[in-house]
Amino acid sequence: MKKFPPGFQDIVPFIAFFAIFIFFMIASHDERTGAFRMLTALNLRTVLDQTMLTIVVACGVLFVVAQGSIDLSVGVNLALSGVIGMWAAHAAGVPFLVIPVSLLVGLAAGVFNGVIVSRFKVPSFMLTLAMLIGIRGLVNYIQTKTHAQRLPDELLFLNTPAVKTAIFIAIVLIMAYVFEFTRTGRYGRAIGENETAARFVGVPVGKMKIVAFALSGLMAGMGALFYVVTVGSTSQQMGVFLEMRVVMAIFLGGVLVTGGFSARFYKILLGSFSIQIIINGLALVNKSDALISQSVQGLLLLLILLVSSLAGKRTARGDDDHTATSGQVGPR
Repeated sequence: MKKFPPGFQDIVPFIAFFAIFIFFMIASHDERTGAFRMLTALNLRTVLDQTMLTIVVACGVLFVVAQGSIDLSVGVNLALSGVIGMWAAHAAGVPFLVIPVSLLVGLAAGVFNGVIVSRFKVPSFMLTLAMLIGIRGLVNYIQTKTHAQRLPDELLFLNTPAVKTAIFIAIVLIMAYVFEFTRTGRYGRAIGENETAARFVGVPVGKMKIVAFALSGLMAGMGALFYVVTVGSTSQQMGVFLEMRVVMAIFLGGVLVTGGFSARFYKILLGSFSIQIIINGLALVNKSDALISQSVQGLLLLLILLVSSLAGKRTARGDDDHTATSGQVGPR
């Protein structure tokens, strides 16, 4: 059962987020105008727009991580969903066909991952790593045949700020509700805490693993739609390194690698915005080199994981001491 009030490991991501934000806000101060470039409406809108894709995909991956597993295939799943969805729309001459096709392709890939992991007991890391390599080759082959496919004019309205933001908010609210208030989320966290115990109390572990990977795949398909709508076409760079950014966002937000009750939905929002603020902040101070950005993100993630792990061990020791003490009640 989750403990209240939140422990130190739950507070660390908030401290990190505000520290990152305040640091880059101060660093972005323009002495000539006296303004903080980080806080301009245009820049805040840019941060939100560039964070949407990470959050949408992370909404699905969180269900997998909560169970103590990992999905490294979401980047290539996004690319495959987008490429096939756009091809189907152009081939059939029905622009809106890109939406259901992309979602179905993403969902199918997720279900495949879930079945292999649950039925054949293949470690999720090895399976999804293999999928990452194999599907990327397939996507590149398809791209050489179809080339970059432009978003149909009938769908350009989806990239307007009002429509895109409304869809994004709806997705986040729905996925947050499912994760926090339904059996799907509760069972997933229980599996992450102790899979054997969850199985003994009646949790359908195999089914829940398939559902988790299915949701991860579905959100990868949704991410494909966000990508093509934002960029305006498919490209060779679709989903490249996205899986790493999503995983970093989840862990940077304070979710432990073992999942369980450390997995909370708000943490993917914290982690995703923290990463994007780092990227955006470095650009504002003219340090936007990719190597610098990735190094800063990696070091910060390592620090957060170290502090969270130490805090988790301290909490566990405190619980054990409390249990041992409470067990010694009354005279012997």
